[in-house]
Amino acid sequence: MNSTHTSESSTLLSTASNVLAITAHEFKTPLTTIASIVDLLSIKLQADRYMNPFYEQQLSRITSEIFSLNNMLDEMLTINNILSGNFEAKKELLYVEEQILPLKEQFRSLMDDRKTLQITMSGTPCKILANSGQLTRIFTNLVSNAFKFSHEKAPAIHLSYQENTLVITVSDDGIGIPAEDLPHLFQPYYRGSNTKGIAGTGLGLTIVKTFVAANDGDITVSSEPDKGTVFTLAFRYPDTCQ
Repeated sequence: MNSTHTSESSTLLSTASNVLAITAHEFKTPLTTIASIVDLLSIKLQADRYMNPFYEQQLSRITSEIFSLNNMLDEMLTINNILSGNFEAKKELLYVEEQILPLKEQFRSLMDDRKTLQITMSGTPCKILANSGQLTRIFTNLVSNAFKFSHEKAPAIHLSYQENTLVITVSDDGIGIPAEDLPHLFQPYYRGSNTKGIAGTGLGLTIVKTFVAANDGDITVSSEPDKGTVFTLAFRYPDTCQ
């Protein structure tokens, strides 16, 4: 009886996982089409000299919402792969800044207030052994959150190439995280008690934590309400950099 129940539960979970994956992929197709139409409209308005601050702002808002929806779908697909144990584990030697620098332009085009991600580095750059796609997902999530919750200052990333370890901080001057929320921050679907009214799935930081661990890294967070948040990541160098 127990084995039958376990088999049925496994089948239901597998079916739900497949439905989730198919649904997410189906939503991404029309979103891609909408994004292409927005790009065409922008080009046409520029060419015909009809573009003005109003049109520019509205098109930027549409682009930003498309990005947010795509990000949510990616989070659903990623957490689905994580729970089923199907996420990519292939690693290569790479420079982390090459994963981060494209985010500066990406988020510049999405922000209505035109805040620009600040990226600084110190020390001698060294490659780490990691999965490129997972690193991109880690920093996309952290930077997206930093923009979402920031106030006046633009979010900042600092890469510190230390003797044996690359230490990366992602910081913002935003709403911060209450102390009672910090121990639960990386749990699936958990959202801070001060984030009501702000869109989000509660999956992003679970994905970040999983991928940081999968790449032999560590992540910690320090924060105070209304004083901002700092995520600190540490990745050890391979022997070739020692």
